[in-house]
Amino acid sequence: MGQARQVTGEIPIYHRYTLGVAGERFFKAMRDGRQILVSPCPKCQDRLLPPKMYCERCFEETSDDWLPLEGPGYIRSFTVLHQSLDEEPLDHPTVVALISWEGIRGGLIHRVLGVDPAQVTTGMAVEPVWAEERTGALSDISHFRAA
Repeated sequence: MGQARQVTGEIPIYHRYTLGVAGERFFKAMRDGRQILVSPCPKCQDRLLPPKMYCERCFEETSDDWLPLEGPGYIRSFTVLHQSLDEEPLDHPTVVALISWEGIRGGLIHRVLGVDPAQVTTGMAVEPVWAEERTGALSDISHFRAA
């Protein structure tokens, strides 16, 4: 067998990823109504975030009666970034957190701004700050802030 070697170059790849029925409805609600929706399961009563067409616990089809999240989210886990994805130093450390809501299965990963990273803790209550211009993407939430 030959010796491994590294080859530098570019391979252009073009692809298109559809959001699917659940994803499209979820992101339209964020874009048009500044709402984060969850899909309820009629069998096991789980409320899923991000919403899904089928419950991942019991495989039941979820209800069409999606519900908007109410109240603050809570930081379940977080990290403090000091470098960009390109390994460039950031001007300021940035907190990225897993945010979940009481009684909701799942959550969102997003930035938490306006708080000294040294003061961020698990269990901290946060709320979304909506972007002025929304396009139907997770970036429709500009960031989360302390609630």
